[in-house]
Amino acid sequence: MRITLIFIFVSLLLTGCEQTVNHWREGDEQVPSGKDFTVSVAPSVSAVSLKLTSHQGLNDASLRDLNALLNNQGRIGSQSILVQPYTKNGERFAARLRSSLMNAGAEQVRIQSRTFSAEKPAWDLKVQSQALVVSVPDCRIKTPGQWMTKPYEAIGPLGCANRANLARMVADPQDLIRAKPLDPGDGVAAVNAVKRYQEDDLKALLDIDFNDD
Repeated sequence: MRITLIFIFVSLLLTGCEQTVNHWREGDEQVPSGKDFTVSVAPSVSAVSLKLTSHQGLNDASLRDLNALLNNQGRIGSQSILVQPYTKNGERFAARLRSSLMNAGAEQVRIQSRTFSAEKPAWDLKVQSQALVVSVPDCRIKTPGQWMTKPYEAIGPLGCANRANLARMVADPQDLIRAKPLDPGDGVAAVNAVKRYQEDDLKALLDIDFNDD
C-alpha cells in the first residue's frame, strides 16, 4: 500500500512538472518590441579624414579608418569614391591611392582638385564613399538563459539569421529591392537550346553570292 501511494505521488509530481515545463515552453509567443528584424537597403555616404607620415604614407590610425570605411560600405566595386586633398602632399598621395583602389577593384575613384590655403590643415586628405548598403538585423540571442523555454522572446522570430546571412552574401544590394532577368542563368533558356539541338531540323545556311554585287 505504501509503495502504491509513493508511486501515485511521484506520478502526480512528474505530471505537474511536465505541465509546468510545457507551460513555460508555450510562453508568450510575441516578438519582443523595440527590435527590428527586417533587412533594408539604403544609400550610405561615409567619409574619413586621413593624415600622412613623414614618409608620405598613411599613419596607422588613418590606415585603420580607411579600411573600416571601405569594409562598411560593402563591395569596393560598387562604391563611388571621392578623394579630396587638403595639402600638396595629400594631392600627390591621392594619385597613388587612386591607383591602389582601382587595382583593388574600385571602378569609380575621382580626385577633386582644389586650391590649398596658406595655413597647414590638420589633415592631408579626405576619402568619401557613396554606396548602397545592406542593413541586416541583429539576430544574436537576447537572453541565452531562456532560449529553451521562451524561444520567441529569447531569440526572436525564426529565420532571422537565415535572412541576415543571405543578405550579407548578395553581391549587388539592388537585388534585394528589385528583380532582374536571369540572363545566362535562366534554366528555361538553356533547356530550350538543348531541346532545339535534339529535335529541330537543321537550318540551311544562307547562300549569298557576293560576286553579283
